[in-house]
Amino acid sequence: MYYLGMKRVHYKLPQKYTTTGPFFLQILKRELDTISKGHYTYHKSAEQDNIVREIIGANNYSLHWSKADYVYFPLNTGNHWVLLVLDIKQRKVRVYNSNARRGDSLRDIRSYYASITMLLPRIMDYHRVYELMGEEIMGERYLEVDPVEGCPQQDDGGNCGIYMLKMAEFLMVEMDMDAIYPEAIPLFREKMATELVLYSQRRQ
Repeated sequence: MYYLGMKRVHYKLPQKYTTTGPFFLQILKRELDTISKGHYTYHKSAEQDNIVREIIGANNYSLHWSKADYVYFPLNTGNHWVLLVLDIKQRKVRVYNSNARRGDSLRDIRSYYASITMLLPRIMDYHRVYELMGEEIMGERYLEVDPVEGCPQQDDGGNCGIYMLKMAEFLMVEMDMDAIYPEAIPLFREKMATELVLYSQRRQ
């Protein structure tokens, strides 16, 4: 997701978004498991460095969440990549699953559901995300989760990562995701590799 955060800055994209690293939601789930065992409090979890850095925008090309409209989360569930997008103003997390069999887009994130809907809003309140926006805090409310039906679907078991990245990229530039389909994947891979090489050369 660093690649997509970099594009916001270098291409001056108008959408106000930030991204997290690939382990953020896994860390959040681990923290909730620890809280459930009585070893931690919500505040203790909110003070974990790897959580703090994501929310306050301490990493390269990231924003404090109070300055963003959307937060893009990549999630690897073990053998599959899923894209989650937090619409901060709507207080809703949209789930884009490129392998949504039988219409069950949430199947792959069920074990993360409580940490996303319950723990994340409390951590956001701790870091004053809504308060700094001049909005009402979450308090005891949960974030809503909205599975997005009809998003691009892969036809194999190995391209979930590139689907996740391209869906995020298309959302960031507000392009129609109908252009993401199996036959286009090789071209997307080549284009992404070229952009990364050019970016690396510019930094040297």
